[in-house]
Amino acid sequence: MIKLAMTLNKTPIDLVVAETKPLSEILYEDFGINLSRVNCNGRCCGGCLVLVESIPVLGCMYPAFKLQGKTITTFDAFMLTSHYRNIKRTYDSLGLTPCPDCYEPKTLIIESILLRNQIKRGNNIDSLDPNSRNFMEKKVLTNQFDDIDEQTIADEFSLSACKCMDPSDLLLIVKKAREDRIKRHVR
Repeated sequence: MIKLAMTLNKTPIDLVVAETKPLSEILYEDFGINLSRVNCNGRCCGGCLVLVESIPVLGCMYPAFKLQGKTITTFDAFMLTSHYRNIKRTYDSLGLTPCPDCYEPKTLIIESILLRNQIKRGNNIDSLDPNSRNFMEKKVLTNQFDDIDEQTIADEFSLSACKCMDPSDLLLIVKKAREDRIKRHVR
């Protein structure tokens, strides 16, 4: 058994579980969150995908001992954010939407890609003089993005076994969502 301190959907959690218990079982048994909309029976379908530290992972393959100090975001919590609404608008504007079996994991993967490609910029809060007593620099996310690595995108979308969408359509969605986020200044 292991004692975990983690954050689940912005809520700090302390929990004692078996070291090898999968994240998807922890979420279901301990919090009533059912990730598997599709029963994969060990095939890694992607239905149990969540974000751990903004990285998409399969909950059925992620053991408890790796959760210590981590931040986990499920689709249900993500759905309440402006970032979700931004991606949904992108789907609507392009007329491209993942099927019901992979909508949640693919949407979380898109969010993960956008979050990790956002450029961090330094902003001086009190002064431009680094020798000043009140000088403090803070890294903030801007609405500018690094170039998106298309191979990384393809690799991440492979976490969802559903082939309802062409890889070029998924890339188009990511690029359009990035443009929309820049235009709307979604933070």
